[in-house]
Amino acid sequence: MNGLREAEAIFGATLRAAAFFTRLSISGRHFKSRGETAAGKSPGNRDGEIGGARTSGASPAAPYRLGDDAHAFPLVGLIAAAPAAILLLVLPAAGLSPLVCGILALAALVAMTGALHEDGLADVADGLFGHQPRERALEIMHDSRVGSYGAIALILSLGLRAALLAELCASSPLLAACAVLAAGAAARGAMAAFWALTPSALDSGLAARAGQPSRSRGRASLIVGLAIGLGLALPVAGPGSAIVAILVPTLVLVMFRRFILRRIGGQTGDCLGAAEQLCEMAVLLVLAATV
Repeated sequence: MNGLREAEAIFGATLRAAAFFTRLSISGRHFKSRGETAAGKSPGNRDGEIGGARTSGASPAAPYRLGDDAHAFPLVGLIAAAPAAILLLVLPAAGLSPLVCGILALAALVAMTGALHEDGLADVADGLFGHQPRERALEIMHDSRVGSYGAIALILSLGLRAALLAELCASSPLLAACAVLAAGAAARGAMAAFWALTPSALDSGLAARAGQPSRSRGRASLIVGLAIGLGLALPVAGPGSAIVAILVPTLVLVMFRRFILRRIGGQTGDCLGAAEQLCEMAVLLVLAATV
């Protein structure tokens, strides 16, 4: 009976988090069951929407704390990456080149998330790479316009991931499908840990209002994400590649955390999106380079 309740709780947490991190339409009853409303904003969403959340029937209640469902972030990563994984398995059989398969799979991934994390990456690049003082950097990150640094970051992120997926697909469509799933789960588990372990740069920021997860939930999300990533990568990439694919993103995340602490004193919602993107790229890069 306890096991059933735990499964239901994880299922509900996954759906609520998916409402914020994907473009899936999630019924408001999953929020109402907790006496909460989805009237919040998601990390990395500069336009003030709910990160793609479209709920129905949600009545006024206590604001939903996204951080309370941080342990489900890796499962949301699997959901977000599932269409891309399917395309990487199906499109090569249709005779399409690996490059076309990689581009279309990446397009599906971006469509599922509404470019939520890409938006955060662009804002962080604009704000933090221009050698501006802290206050001005935060102001630029809050601006909805994309500048030169943001555009360059998006081009590099999209181009690199498309090329890596193409290379993995050329090696093995199954490997490419497992890689994109592993990257999705591991990157979002790392993002949750990054959020939980890094102080907020702004008390009024989106990440702060969404409810920073506890350290225990952040660590749990990281462990779940790493376990899913290893489980998917081990059968097709081997133990060496799979382990390196976990260690390298961890190092990248530690370096990024040190960078933002030095530049702005903590994290914002845009930093969470950038952290997810950096980890996702690192996982794909290591797997493409080592298999």
